[in-house]
Amino acid sequence: MIRRLQSLHDPLLSCYRDLRWRSKSRGNQENFIVESRLCVQRLLDSSIKVNSLLIPEGSEAEALTWGDATVPIYTLAADKINELVGYQFHRGVLASAVRPAPRTLTELDWSRMLRPIVLAAFGVTENENLGSMLRTAAALGVQDILLDRQSADPYSRRTVRVSMANVFKQRLYLLEDPADQLIKLRQQINLRLAVTSLKERATNLSDWQADQRPVVLVMGNESAGVGDEVEAIASDRLKIPMELGTDSLNVAVATGICLYGLVQAYPTIV
Repeated sequence: MIRRLQSLHDPLLSCYRDLRWRSKSRGNQENFIVESRLCVQRLLDSSIKVNSLLIPEGSEAEALTWGDATVPIYTLAADKINELVGYQFHRGVLASAVRPAPRTLTELDWSRMLRPIVLAAFGVTENENLGSMLRTAAALGVQDILLDRQSADPYSRRTVRVSMANVFKQRLYLLEDPADQLIKLRQQINLRLAVTSLKERATNLSDWQADQRPVVLVMGNESAGVGDEVEAIASDRLKIPMELGTDSLNVAVATGICLYGLVQAYPTIV
């Protein structure tokens, strides 16, 4: 259903207004915004409820081929969209969708995973880093992601775009007290909790060996790491050997290397 709008002050457009100034918000809003054709198409292919689409005038025929015919499609002149959102918008389409409720650890089901690997991101505050981590995890078949309150919003426009909308394929769990909740999870199942560490006693990633236990890989803030409380309860400490005097890696890069190492350790479970 296409509806041509003329006024920037139309109440139907309120969710798209001044997006530039909301780009860093952690967001507890009921809805979230997605931009770019690819991300919106993947949103429409997901189970997430879509409220509306906003497209420039002249894109109506293409938009009608994208999916659910019940989703309202609003059109507006391109220059007015720029004024509405607060920046030069060149990505073709915006969508408003209902923010999925985060899961709890009680819903974590190891039996439906490709491999018994879960990624935890605690204190990852940059949207770009979190989005890249989600994209890499999806590429390696890791769908279950644990997040804490300090981490970036997984449904921010930037996170979704950097993840290439792979976040819509993943199951997200919100931990209010990561150390306590992970201890309780370890009490329920025979679980390995792996953290990255620069300490000498940490195991080189290439030497790490899988067994029958599932594993949670915890990645932390680039400056503060995973935190003392979480590291204290870890069963495995992993390090990536580095050369040329390099002593650290971007958290998204480190996540990709570590996840790949873990995935290679479980080759027969797929």
